[in-house]
Amino acid sequence: MIRNNVLETIKEYKMINKGDSILVGVSGGADSVSLLYCLHSLKEDLKISAIHVAHLNHLIRKEDAEMDQRYVENISKNLGLLCISDSVDVEAYAAQNKLNLEDAGRRLRYAFYQKTSEKVGANKIVLGHTADDMVETFLMRLLRGAGLKGLTGIPPVRQNIVRPLIRTWRKDIEKYTASLKLVPRIDHTNYESKYLRNRVRLKLIPQLKIYNLRIKEILLQTVLLLTEDYLYMESKTREAISEVILKQSEDKLELDSKKLREFDPSITGHLIRTAIEKVKGNLAELSFSHIHNIIKNLDSNENWQQHLPDQTYVICNKNKLTITKELPQTQSKNSFYYTFSIPGEIAVKEAKIKITAEIIDHLDTFSDSQNVVFVDLEEIDKQLIVRSRKSGDRFYPLGMNGAKKVQDFFVDLKIPSEERDFIPIVESSGRIIWIAGFRIDERAKVDEKTKKVVKLTCQNL
Repeated sequence: MIRNNVLETIKEYKMINKGDSILVGVSGGADSVSLLYCLHSLKEDLKISAIHVAHLNHLIRKEDAEMDQRYVENISKNLGLLCISDSVDVEAYAAQNKLNLEDAGRRLRYAFYQKTSEKVGANKIVLGHTADDMVETFLMRLLRGAGLKGLTGIPPVRQNIVRPLIRTWRKDIEKYTASLKLVPRIDHTNYESKYLRNRVRLKLIPQLKIYNLRIKEILLQTVLLLTEDYLYMESKTREAISEVILKQSEDKLELDSKKLREFDPSITGHLIRTAIEKVKGNLAELSFSHIHNIIKNLDSNENWQQHLPDQTYVICNKNKLTITKELPQTQSKNSFYYTFSIPGEIAVKEAKIKITAEIIDHLDTFSDSQNVVFVDLEEIDKQLIVRSRKSGDRFYPLGMNGAKKVQDFFVDLKIPSEERDFIPIVESSGRIIWIAGFRIDERAKVDEKTKKVVKLTCQNL
C-alpha cells in the first residue's frame, strides 16, 4: 500500500512538519490524484493544518484539458478541499521564449504553484513525481549529457517543494487508485513519440528490460548512490569556496586562480560552477565544454577571457579569475553570444541572420555558397556556440595546413573593420568550426570517413 511508503518517505526527508499548510499540485492524472487522496488520509497522522489544491490548465488539449480541470475541481470538492484553478497558453509562451512544450509547461506550472501557495498561505508545495519519473529523468539527462548534479535526478526536497511519491512506483499507484474506485484522467499526449520522455518510457525502458527485468529498480538505486556522491562533493565545495574567493559583489566574483589549480580537477569544476551560479543566478545553457575550457585555460600563464551564456564573462589576469556580468573593457559593445543544439536554429539579432543546423545521413550535393556548409558530426559537439569575435581568435581555414588569426583572415578578405564585430563565429567544444558566410575549419570538414553530416546554414532574418 502506498500510504505507508509515502508516510515513510515524508518522515525520512522531513518533508512535512506539524502545523504545515500544504498546496498539492494536481493535474488529474493517477500520480497526483493518488497523492492528494493519500495526503488527505494522512492529515491527522501528519498534523497538517490545511490542504489546498492547485490545477493549471495548459490549453493544449482543448476539451480534454477542460474536463481535467472539472475533474480536479470535483474531487477536491468531494474531499472538502479548496481548489484554485487557472489557465495559461503554454504553446504561445513556448514560442515566445523559444522553449519546448515540456520546459515551457514546467516553468509556468512552478510559477503558478509559488504564486498560489503565497495566496492561500501554504508553506509547502507538494508534487506527485514518482520513482518512474526519477528513472526517466535520469535516462533523459544521460542521453543529453549531464554531470554528477544532473544525474542525481529529481530532488525529493527543494526549498518549499516536496515530492512524497519519489520512491513509489507507478504500478503501485494504479493499484491504489483502483482500490479507491477512482478513475483518474488520461493525458493522451503521454503516448506521443514526439516527446523524449515518452520515447524513454515507452521504447527505451522496455528494451532495457530485455537485459534486466529489474532495470528500473537498479537505475533508481544508481540515482540514489549518485545523489550521495553529489551531496559529498557539494559539502567539500562549500568548504573550499571560502578559500578561493577574493572578493564578492552581486554581479562580480573574484577567485584566487592559483589556489583553484591546487584542487583536484573534480573539485575545481564544482567550485567554478558554484561561482558562476552565484553571479549568473543559474546554470542554464552552461555546458561541459564551458567548464572544461575554463579548467584547461587555468593552466596557461596567459591572460584570457571567455564569454558564457546570459552575458556573463570569465576573465583571467595573472592569479585572479573574475566572473562578472560587466562587459570587459576589451570587449566590443557589439559583442553577442548564443548557444543552441543540433538539430536547431538560432536568430542572431545583432547580425540580422539566422543560423540553422540539421543532421543529414548522406551528403548528396555540395554548395558553392559559404552560407551553406557541411561539417562532420563526429568532429563537433552537439551544443554549439554562436558568438562575435574576440581577441586572439584562431582557426584552421579549410584548405590551409596551419592556424590563422581570425583578425588576419578578415584583413586578407578585405572585410571592413566596422563589419567584423557582426560576423557570427560558430564554436564547438572551445574551437571555431565556421566563420559564418566565409569559411569552415579544416578539422571539421567532411571526408570519406564521415558517417554523419551536419548542414549549417545562415540566412538573413
